[in-house]
Amino acid sequence: MHEIVYFDSPGFAEVSRFCLELSGLEWKNTTVDWDGYTKMKEQGELPWGYLPIIRTPEGVICESNALLRYTGALAGIEPKDLFTRAKVDELVEVINGWRQHFIPTFAIDDLDEKIAARQVMFDDGGKMDLALKAVSDIVENSTTGWLASTDDMTIADIKGFMDTFMMFSGQFDGVVPEMLVKYPALLAFHEKMSNDERVKNYYNNDDEIRWVFRPGAFDDFKSSDNI
Repeated sequence: MHEIVYFDSPGFAEVSRFCLELSGLEWKNTTVDWDGYTKMKEQGELPWGYLPIIRTPEGVICESNALLRYTGALAGIEPKDLFTRAKVDELVEVINGWRQHFIPTFAIDDLDEKIAARQVMFDDGGKMDLALKAVSDIVENSTTGWLASTDDMTIADIKGFMDTFMMFSGQFDGVVPEMLVKYPALLAFHEKMSNDERVKNYYNNDDEIRWVFRPGAFDDFKSSDNI
């Protein structure tokens, strides 16, 4: 059995949770709170000191992108062609880049200052604005609708979908769904992914945290008078 250990939030583990579900293999989703994480770290259960990890029959794997590639292979959605696989991995790294811009804002204690710092990043020409425009360009240049122009979904699509739209879930002060109106290609990509039967079936529940992954999640904001 495979077991993912992480916090309850989507965070760095959601993409691998979804891939394990796609794999059809038996797997376990173990969630911990901060005390549970600290205990695991103190007991040496985390090779690099961080979550998520995945326990496999062969041993423990760490680092979220490594987990994504591993679980993507289990799910059978890693391209067999070496060049195509490399292009998929390239996109995974590009998409991962937004975190590098966003993460420093978590260290800002003052709420107003934190919100202001984040909003600047989403202004025209800001770091997050440029990152989302880059992903938009990838969507627009695709010949199949999938990010790497593949015939079917890959880990790049899963990461692009989950990492991008989770930002607008309401969990992060200063980042609101209305900001997405500037990126119609991203909203079109959301519709493609959220209406894919595999995604739709996985998120066919009442989980309030993961509302952003469901079909029509941003329809109300697109028609808002504030836009």
